[in-house]
Amino acid sequence: MAEIYVPENVEFLTNWNGFELPKGILNKGVTGCGATSVAIEDEHKTIICSPRINLIKNKVSQHKGLLGVYGDVKNDEIMAYLEKTETPKIMVTYDSMPRLAKLIEDKTDWRVVVDEYQYLLIDSGFRSDKAIALLDVVNEFDYVTYLSATPIADKYIQKMEQFEDVPYTELVWGNRVEKIFVERVVSAKPIDNAIKIVRNYQNGNFPSEGEAVSKECVIFLNSVTNIANIVRQTKLPPEDVNIIVADTEENRKLVRQIDEGFDIGSIPLEGEPHKMFTFCTSTAFAGCDFYSTCASTFVISDNKKVHTSIDIATELAQIAGRQRLACNPFRKTIVFIYNVDIGESNADIYKGAINKKLAESEDLAKWRNSVPDSCRKREIKETIEMQNIKKYSESYVRYDEKSDSFTVNRWAYLNELFAYDVQHTNYQDSIIVKKQLEESGFGIKGEEKRSDYKEQLKCILVKEGFADRMKRYCELRQLKETNPYYLADEIMERQYEDLKLYYDRLGYDRIKALGFKEKDLKNELERCYRENDIKQRFREVFVVGERMSTEDIKRTMTETYAKYGIKKKGVATQLERDYGIRLKATKVTMPDGFRKGGYEFV
Repeated sequence: MAEIYVPENVEFLTNWNGFELPKGILNKGVTGCGATSVAIEDEHKTIICSPRINLIKNKVSQHKGLLGVYGDVKNDEIMAYLEKTETPKIMVTYDSMPRLAKLIEDKTDWRVVVDEYQYLLIDSGFRSDKAIALLDVVNEFDYVTYLSATPIADKYIQKMEQFEDVPYTELVWGNRVEKIFVERVVSAKPIDNAIKIVRNYQNGNFPSEGEAVSKECVIFLNSVTNIANIVRQTKLPPEDVNIIVADTEENRKLVRQIDEGFDIGSIPLEGEPHKMFTFCTSTAFAGCDFYSTCASTFVISDNKKVHTSIDIATELAQIAGRQRLACNPFRKTIVFIYNVDIGESNADIYKGAINKKLAESEDLAKWRNSVPDSCRKREIKETIEMQNIKKYSESYVRYDEKSDSFTVNRWAYLNELFAYDVQHTNYQDSIIVKKQLEESGFGIKGEEKRSDYKEQLKCILVKEGFADRMKRYCELRQLKETNPYYLADEIMERQYEDLKLYYDRLGYDRIKALGFKEKDLKNELERCYRENDIKQRFREVFVVGERMSTEDIKRTMTETYAKYGIKKKGVATQLERDYGIRLKATKVTMPDGFRKGGYEFV
């Protein structure tokens, strides 16, 4: 691995004179550093392959002269652009790259950037053949950069023959990497939490940071069906909702069925207004830029299904860099809601099964390559049908038309390993989740919170002494201030009414200072009650506008203290210091005509 140290004065790579994207894999280290913009703005003919159409649309709207190529862009449009443009800059989907490559006869002076290349692995569960086709095509070009801030982990890439001899370069930013902090919320039903988030915003319960208030939110949730159900259940009007999902016929149907006025939306450009609620599937996880001045970010990982599980090292890290405006005080925090311990099968059994499937697939591919010509057409037909219908669920064998041979789709195999790790291994328990976050460069904000009754009850329905119970309650009240979904404190209040009384009257800091001890808290509470009574008595005796000698003030105060069992001498200045009764020094005329030193109550 080679390292390139970024100069201290460079914030974006576009400002670094002479910097070029190197060949091979480039781990850019941070999201939003301008690496893709370097490819768009330099002097080379460049093709940028993107995993998401939304990312292409987002970049095309920001860069004049950049051609976006995806499904409905015709070959004639591409050829016309190539003919009239001296230094072509084309951004193309992974799927459309083979079609584009055929239109470029001379590939010698072109550069190719495979942007967010980790999606080659992430998406291989349903499009591994497309990944293979893309890699076959880009290998026709001499200069290829595989770009990502969250590259494919070593344990997977070491098993990919396409990257066997590819050089690896990492950008080193020193201490300038901006840390994103994660608030962790464990929930048995993460989707229910998304509903709670929406309802909090609807009721005006907005997150705050100092004086700043977040009146917009972006919820990342990789399920169009779940998004539609959330919007439907919370009765959100279309004018408050922006739904960013892949623009497919199926998705359009799901969104439009919510209610009249709903449709697939787009990411607002810089300066354009944002709606209160933005829902995003994986189509916006990587590379897309949001320019909200006040949006909070929520990520929902429901690990009961593979496609709704969020990979911490790649997908969550990408989401963390979506909010671009430094003036947004909420951009440095993500609320991450997830479930753990979902009853997974044994890892050894699972991985043993797919390794067996791999070995059998290698044997089957070898056998099919050896069949006589009279049987070959039948085997090709059967293999292609299996590819299209069962998507490698039973076997990894594929027919490669280019080489006219049967091969093993190792991308499908590696995706199954990856999917298992994301859904099960990485979410075994809260400790592993925390470790994953820390290893991915996130900061941990506060303690883990449990949002549902069952989980919270585990924390509180235990036999404990008063001090432990009081301490636990105080901690829950502290959590409640930052997590409106926390309910455990209310459950404890129903069992122990005195807990709330102590907390409301004395506050956390004073209770902590007294060591959470019941006797000391009782004494402190009684003292507070006495002080309140004394304060009320003093306000009745020392009336604003009246005057009293210092001697009479001291005597009255001492008598009042004695009434409440306090052995304490009265001092006039205590009135101002302890009871908020302001004094003004003056002379007081006594009944006998003499003038003594005293005070006016002001």
